[in-house]
Amino acid sequence: MNQWLQWAKQLQAIGQAGQTYSKDKFDLERFNDIAHISHEMLANLSHTPVEKVKHLFIPESGYPTPKVDLRAGVIRDNKILLVREREDNSWSLPGGWADTCETPSQGIVREVLEESGYVVSSPRLVAIRDRDIHPYKPKYPFHIYKMFFLCDFESGSPAINIEISDIDFFERSKLPNLSESRVLQSDIELMFEHYHHPGREICVD
Repeated sequence: MNQWLQWAKQLQAIGQAGQTYSKDKFDLERFNDIAHISHEMLANLSHTPVEKVKHLFIPESGYPTPKVDLRAGVIRDNKILLVREREDNSWSLPGGWADTCETPSQGIVREVLEESGYVVSSPRLVAIRDRDIHPYKPKYPFHIYKMFFLCDFESGSPAINIEISDIDFFERSKLPNLSESRVLQSDIELMFEHYHHPGREICVD
């Protein structure tokens, strides 16, 4: 991909995220400026009027598509890595939203490092689940596909952060209270099944 196009898309993603989550009016102005710069870059690269480019990034005007949630199964000494979410004080497989300009494999490796401090490698797809047809709670107003990967543990040490208050490995039969908006016990069971039976078929809803 053209590197300038890659940078323009990254700036657009930063601007859009900032416009969505920021409350401070001065920060909002800055994120609006970032988004406008990205639109000008894309317009220049595509030889398209900037106003036409801007309309491509208004979510309500485009065809609605699912968001993508990435989750990792990291099993070590027959125990699985879980992180405690500060939001609900419950435990989840490390993961989060897929990022623009990043492959799913890159995204899940990054998420594990950011949420736990551990370095992992060799992501293998285990399942793609439609969140709406499984008993995750609560339901969300937008559609989500959840992608689950088994990853190999490489190195690192636990590191809590602004989102995560605790990090640990748990036996299959001794799981803590789970953050059911993010992960179900059946998801963790599936990770262990694929870990012990590597040739098992990938689950796709």
